[in-house]
Amino acid sequence: MSKLLPVVAIGAGGTAVISGVGGYLLSTQNTKTIKESFKDALIDLTSKEDTLLKEKLKKLKSGKVNSNNTKLSDAKSKITDGTDGGLAELKQACQEIYDSGFTNKESKIFLDFQAYCARTNKDKITNGRWFDTGANWKTRYGKLNGSLAPKLAEIKSKNSSTGDELKDWCNEVADLVFEGDTDLNYINAQTYCGKTD
Repeated sequence: MSKLLPVVAIGAGGTAVISGVGGYLLSTQNTKTIKESFKDALIDLTSKEDTLLKEKLKKLKSGKVNSNNTKLSDAKSKITDGTDGGLAELKQACQEIYDSGFTNKESKIFLDFQAYCARTNKDKITNGRWFDTGANWKTRYGKLNGSLAPKLAEIKSKNSSTGDELKDWCNEVADLVFEGDTDLNYINAQTYCGKTD
């Protein structure tokens, strides 16, 4: 057996380890945080937006924690009706989530962000301007035109007689993370999901 063979094997193994570590470091350097990726959706965690955060607490009370964020679980366990129980913990949890790396919209941390720590399209539009139970969806469907989000354009092409697909789309887009004033989902939601027909 050659004396050179163990040296070659060690050299190849060392190269693989160095390549692996270098690849990991490169991938972590390219990861943006949720805060950097969704700046328009961040809720002010000072007392300025406590009203919105209390709405998120109500949702958390009946919802589930997707990630292993212990502060979010603590907030859920401290929620009591008519008090601010859990609010401080929710703010801490949201700050941790904002500082977390963003990988994709299916990750557990993103799902918690979307549900409990993000301004959604409906949150941005609201102030009494979101549709109520008396909306005429057939009329709204008939008004679909212009630049439409892909799913809404697909709905328009179906020739709906009731407009129920539009109503379903509005319910779906309501809980999406607000991604800025130029996002087509947001623009279309303002136009077709508002309070007035």
